Amino acid sequence: MMAEHSPAIMSGPGSCGIWTGPRSGARFMSGQAVCAKVGSPAFRTRRPAKPMRETSPLILPPILASASPRRRQWMEALRIPFEVRAPEVDETPLAGEEPGAMVARLARAKAEAVAAVHPGRWVIAADTTVACDHHVLGKPVDAADATRMLRMIQGRSHQVHTGLCLMRDGEAHAFVDTAEVFLRPVTAAQAAWYASTGEPMDKAGGYAAQGIAALFIARIDGSFATVMGFPVERFGELVGRLGLLGAWLGMP
Repeated sequence: MMAEHSPAIMSGPGSCGIWTGPRSGARFMSGQAVCAKVGSPAFRTRRPAKPMRETSPLILPPILASASPRRRQWMEALRIPFEVRAPEVDETPLAGEEPGAMVARLARAKAEAVAAVHPGRWVIAADTTVACDHHVLGKPVDAADATRMLRMIQGRSHQVHTGLCLMRDGEAHAFVDTAEVFLRPVTAAQAAWYASTGEPMDKAGGYAAQGIAALFIARIDGSFATVMGFPVERFGELVGRLGLLGAWLGMP
C-alpha cells in the first residue's frame, strides 16, 4: 500500500492532475483545489490573500479504493475531487457465501485496508459480482470461459450485486444494491464472436453492459449504475445525508 505522501491520481474541479499530499501545498476547500505554478499571476500578485475564516472547512478529497475505470468515470462525472488507492485484497469467495454477502464483505475489506493507512480520510470502496442461480460468475480466464458464461446467462435473467462502503477511521456506512438484468437469446456463434473482441475479459460475468454487450440486453430492473459497479443513486443519498456534498462540491 502507498504511504500518505506518495503520489496519487487526483481528479475533480480545479484539479492539477496529480496529488502529492501535504508537501505539495495543495489543499481542497468546498471541492476546489488551490494550486499554482511559480511565475503565474497567483504568485506575482501583490495583494495579500484574504484570511480564511475559522468556520471554513479545510479537507482533503475522498479516496477511491478501486482501480476500476468505471468507478473512476462515475466519480469524474459527479465532479467530486478524489484520489485513487487500489488495495490488494483476496477476493476469493468463502465457502457457501451468498453473492450479496460476498460483495458487502469485500467492499468493507477494501475500505478498511485503505482507511488503516489514511487516518481521518473518507474512503469509498466497492465490489461487484454477477450471479446466476446464486452462483458467482467472476472474470473469465480465457475466451472459451467468456463464451461459456454468456451462453449460461443468455435468454434469461441474472443478478448484478454491488456492495459499497464509505469509511473514515472507525465510522462505516455500507449497503448492497442489486439489479436484475435480462438478456436476449445469444447464439453460440454470437457468444464466440463477442469473446473474440476481448471486451469481456476483465468483466465480472464476462460482459460489459456499457459496451458491445448492451446489444444483448433486453432490459434492466434496477440501476444501470449498479451494473457498472457504482450505485450512484444510493451513493448520492448517503453522502447527502452525511453532509459531504457541501464539503466536497460546495453544494448548498
